[in-house]
Amino acid sequence: MIRSAAVVVLFAMAACGDDRGTGVVDADPTVDAAPDAAPRDVVMETRPLQPGEIIEGIMTSGPGDAAHIVLHGQFPDVSFNIHGHANGNTQVVYEEFDKMDVSYLFEPTSQAKWYLLIRNDGTVAMTVDVKVEIYGDMVWEWQK
Repeated sequence: MIRSAAVVVLFAMAACGDDRGTGVVDADPTVDAAPDAAPRDVVMETRPLQPGEIIEGIMTSGPGDAAHIVLHGQFPDVSFNIHGHANGNTQVVYEEFDKMDVSYLFEPTSQAKWYLLIRNDGTVAMTVDVKVEIYGDMVWEWQK
């Protein structure tokens, strides 16, 4: 009876992705996940975009802050990037092109104003649902 219970426990551990002490986590590192805590604030808006039109949000933040960015467009023509402007130059942190749905966790590595640029790369007008879950001391504002 004890031997069969031990076998069940071993199979359960194997099925749960035990790393067997190797230090390698059995998880998909490409999956974005939001922080465990509830967001301090949530920005939710639906924004109309003409073909080629750009909107920008500004995230003033630094280490320890985060923003879970979720975008949904009517068509797979939504492009976005996160960038900064240190020393008068543009530094692109991350970008994707021609998406319908986006889920990205941004965790800044230095204190700065970081810009979320959203663009309609299509040939027809559309709306984009924008949701930004804000963590830490990050301050959000739309670029005017």
